[in-house]
Amino acid sequence: MPSQKKILLFSTLNPYPFWAGSENFWYDFVKDSRVKEAFSFHICLADSPVTRKKAATIENEAVIVEFYKHFNVSFTRRNLYRISDKVSGRNNRTLPWYDVIKKDKYDLVWFSVAALADLEDLAYPIQLCKKQGIPYSLILQHGDEDFFLSSAQQIDIVAEVAMSAKRFIFIAERNRRSLERGIGQKLSNAVHLVNALPASTIATVKTTGLKKTPAATGTAKFFNLGRFSPKDKAQHLLLELFADHQWNERDWQLSFIGVSEFGEFYLQKLVAYYGLNSDRIITKRHTENVLEEIADNDVLLMPSLAEGTPFAMIESMACGRPALGTPIGGIPELIIDTKTGWLSRTVQVQDIAEKMEQVWQDRSRWHVMGQAAQQHIEENYNQDTIFARLLKLFMEDTQA
Repeated sequence: MPSQKKILLFSTLNPYPFWAGSENFWYDFVKDSRVKEAFSFHICLADSPVTRKKAATIENEAVIVEFYKHFNVSFTRRNLYRISDKVSGRNNRTLPWYDVIKKDKYDLVWFSVAALADLEDLAYPIQLCKKQGIPYSLILQHGDEDFFLSSAQQIDIVAEVAMSAKRFIFIAERNRRSLERGIGQKLSNAVHLVNALPASTIATVKTTGLKKTPAATGTAKFFNLGRFSPKDKAQHLLLELFADHQWNERDWQLSFIGVSEFGEFYLQKLVAYYGLNSDRIITKRHTENVLEEIADNDVLLMPSLAEGTPFAMIESMACGRPALGTPIGGIPELIIDTKTGWLSRTVQVQDIAEKMEQVWQDRSRWHVMGQAAQQHIEENYNQDTIFARLLKLFMEDTQA
């Protein structure tokens, strides 16, 4: 049996919240039995209680994990790097945790990038990769639709980072287009994959008590799943549309699931601002039983302004819940309008409200649409298929 190839993986490049959907892809990929036969991994993570807990579940003879302090490196060390960058006239920041690239001979360096804005900070490590003669690949999990750069220097840096990669894996086609437009160049190394669920999870939600279907009568239970971040997730638009007088006489509730303590506080402020009945708005903190929470509700509402391919929507649709979404990131790939859910024309609240009215009028079809959504996930967002494709690419890219 040929020896395993060595992959150095950097993730959690953004220090907050230390674990999110952007980590789930590589985390499950590393655990895949087919992957473990072909590769060993050296994984670098930002240090936090959450990342240490996650790391404990994957460390073994084929997975080594180490932690770095991100921007919390010592004051002296941080400033020494800054002074060196300034004196040397470098166009990029020297970020010390990437120096691990120089410590061993790897077959591939893999950067799991949370957002388009993080690409500029990869200028230093890709120069290390080039000096060491190590190919690198990128996977991008989140993109702003209005991604643009503010100087010719920034364009050059981001273009070099993107175009020098062996592969640039995009979780959403729209994210690729945002980057290409931002640098004014097409990428020949782009690959389109998607976030996905394990086949076992997909089977579980079809064969257990999670088979509860969206209710056709009684209180309509809408929900939003994930961190509270109006800047990206635009939950405030839901509150604004539900404040319209036409929803006053309707029987509904709206749950925000997975919010932080601050998110709960902020939601309470916004509920009061929009004059909504607080009894109709439910907030729930992070839960390990997310599938059960989904099954207790009827329709996912996700009016995002920036996205990749949201795990929250994949999980909800796998549970047979249709979704309302905006034409952002990978959402249009998930939502087939009026079949697996409802896709608004724009991100403007008027268009979302118009589509929300259609959601209400289609209530007798929620169950059927949920079934179509579940089938769509099973056929197109299955990890077995997605990981097989990525494994093949990595095997090709690490051949001597």
